[in-house]
Amino acid sequence: MSAAGLVLIALGWSALVWGGASFLCRLKPSPRAAQAIWRAAAALLFAPFLAALVAPGLPVFEAAPLPDVPVLETLLVQPAPEGQAAASAALRLPELGVVLMAAIITGWAVRLGLWLVSQVRLQRLKARALRVDRPVAHWADALDLARRPHVCMISRGAPFLAGIVRPSVFVPAALLASRDASQVLVHELVHLKRGDLVARPLERIVADVFWFSPFAWLIRERLDYWREVVVDEIASEFTGDRIAYARALTRAARLARPAVTLPVAALILKREGNLKMRLTELLNETPRRPRRLGLAVAGALALAAPLAFAQGMLIKGAPAAASSSVVYAHPVLDKAKLTSTFGSRNHPITGELKFHNGVDLAEEEGKPVYAPAAGTVTRAEFTEGYGNLVEIAAAGGTTLRFGQLQSMNVATGDAVTPGETIAALGQSGKATGPHLHFEVWRAGAPVDPQAEDGLVLAETLRLSAPPAPLAPAGTAAPDAPAPRALLFTGGPSSLAAPVAPKAAPAPKPATAPAAPACGSLSADLAEQKAGPEWAARLEASRAANAANGLALEPDWAPQAVSWPLPVYPSAAMEKGLSGACRVMFDLGADGIPANAVADCSDPVFKSSAAALPGASFKPVLNEAGQAVEVKGVIYPLEYCIE
Repeated sequence: MSAAGLVLIALGWSALVWGGASFLCRLKPSPRAAQAIWRAAAALLFAPFLAALVAPGLPVFEAAPLPDVPVLETLLVQPAPEGQAAASAALRLPELGVVLMAAIITGWAVRLGLWLVSQVRLQRLKARALRVDRPVAHWADALDLARRPHVCMISRGAPFLAGIVRPSVFVPAALLASRDASQVLVHELVHLKRGDLVARPLERIVADVFWFSPFAWLIRERLDYWREVVVDEIASEFTGDRIAYARALTRAARLARPAVTLPVAALILKREGNLKMRLTELLNETPRRPRRLGLAVAGALALAAPLAFAQGMLIKGAPAAASSSVVYAHPVLDKAKLTSTFGSRNHPITGELKFHNGVDLAEEEGKPVYAPAAGTVTRAEFTEGYGNLVEIAAAGGTTLRFGQLQSMNVATGDAVTPGETIAALGQSGKATGPHLHFEVWRAGAPVDPQAEDGLVLAETLRLSAPPAPLAPAGTAAPDAPAPRALLFTGGPSSLAAPVAPKAAPAPKPATAPAAPACGSLSADLAEQKAGPEWAARLEASRAANAANGLALEPDWAPQAVSWPLPVYPSAAMEKGLSGACRVMFDLGADGIPANAVADCSDPVFKSSAAALPGASFKPVLNEAGQAVEVKGVIYPLEYCIE
């Protein structure tokens, strides 16, 4: 489940638990029963998350039907107008789930920091306290205490008990010298007898864990209140004088002026109105209704248990993720040729115009297919059309489908991690050759896998397509030239890099204009001397990298997370022009290229090449393990019509 879902469950559940405990306390329980109710409420806040460890996950239902799948065909690239602006990836807002998790962890860190500060203050106060010879042995023996605490005098503040190993009672000087001192000492000894030195931190941790829920803080405040009320009841009964005990509480409240917050159970609580309620509980004889209360508690527990278990199933029902969106961390294949893209196309067998729900990746039969993200296998079976099919439910309501598999290495219910081999590529369904049919579904609808942020279809991916557009069903297609291959290829380097291999060129039509061979364009561009501005920037980049302590090898290249998807300029398409470019950019600490400029064999390709739409790389780390900026990265691109 996403971080947002967990926060919503925690908020809703804490509100329900607080409301139920408040209702039960309106039935006038005894102080000890009220304390037990609020302790149970605090424990119930953790119940759904503990239940998720043992509860079975809710089944993941996929409402989308299994459509007919395509077979191998070539890739159709529709050229966009040259002036069309490419979407920029320079500014990427963090996912909501990442922001929420960062806020929750920051809150925990703040709570821990405040606790450490309060511990330092407590130790300083204890160091300044003066130990006094105040006899408490008779009270300790009467309470059957195994350890007799020391009595220490402090200058001001409220009386409190501290020290798990060596307990001591700390009392302000003005109160220690009064006749009410014995009432105060008995109060703190009762705390020691009841084990509140250990119980109090455990009770209060509920607000530290669920700090973002106001209801958790209300539960913690009720726990503090009823803890003191229970001790008031026991101590006043033990001393046998409720009036004297009430007078001691009032005097202690008048003298207590705690300047700082301490991690202890002080005799006087800070919240205004608590003293009045404690005195009311102490001096008034409130009628109790144990039978009515018992029935209500039993009913509340009978309702809370299945609700907590159901929420645990809900938490476990979807694969856990660090964000509300799926995180891709591994390519689907090692290498492949993209032979069919997402969208409308003519079916290669029937010729009908159909919508293609995924992409086809051609490769040798038997090659491993990897899980690109973490998730749970919801289907691993033979399906008509798809052949052997594996479905994975990932984060953010995303479902990944892998079809045409030769064999499957996983079973329904298996949890998979990024990079795990889940199957072998094949042609087990309707296919003309070995390939992987890959789909991404979200909210019951297919989405373009190539548009998924961070998803790498193959470590080495080749593209091919015919230029002829699809003809609508029932119409005669006009005469068209023979198919040609349109290729975008490229790979990064620090100075220059060989261009990625291309598919074998298809024969040119007789009427095609003469154009330089694609392979020779890159070679000619590599031999061509760059302009003075290019050379100056390259030299400045080398100096800046060296100043930042980056010793880059001549053949160094950043690792791509997602390859650029440039737009083939319409002017070049109309003239049948091919081109080669080298793009220089600064690789930011976030892995996004910036300040890109292009040097191309033909100026018509410059704006398209410099855009680098969709390109991102793994950040470069320095010796200290920090992400740093790398200047002057050169990335070669080819625009080729053969």
